[in-house]
Amino acid sequence: MKGKTSIGSFECSYESQTESDTLFFDNKSPDTTSLDFEIPVSAFGCGNFLLNSDFKRTLKAEEYPICLVSVNKLRRGSRKIYGDIYLQMAGKEIVLEKVVFHQLKEGLQGTLYLSTEELGLDASSRLGGLVKIEESIELEINLYLEAS
Repeated sequence: MKGKTSIGSFECSYESQTESDTLFFDNKSPDTTSLDFEIPVSAFGCGNFLLNSDFKRTLKAEEYPICLVSVNKLRRGSRKIYGDIYLQMAGKEIVLEKVVFHQLKEGLQGTLYLSTEELGLDASSRLGGLVKIEESIELEINLYLEAS
């Protein structure tokens, strides 16, 4: 997750190499397949203790300790790969259809641009009023291909 403040930008990330599952392209099966990720808010790292603390407070980690991201229905278009995303974060649920995923050497990458208002997040100032958070957040989803 990336964002900007009045004094610069920040990036908070979560990476798990322990989870693995399979999502098939253009699956014709009536059983919808999805990749579901339960991400503990406490597992996000933003680079330092103060940013970590502010990030957790902003995402209401005490009340909503888990973010859920589901990637559904990956399919190939004429030149792009699309997927549907279900996102549950800070008590809000958002469904985004036809999110574009770019193919990279190691897998797929999709980027969502969300507003703090959409997520019901308080984008007020942090660090005692010294830093103001901008109201847009970039959420990057990386899906890694399994080496065969």
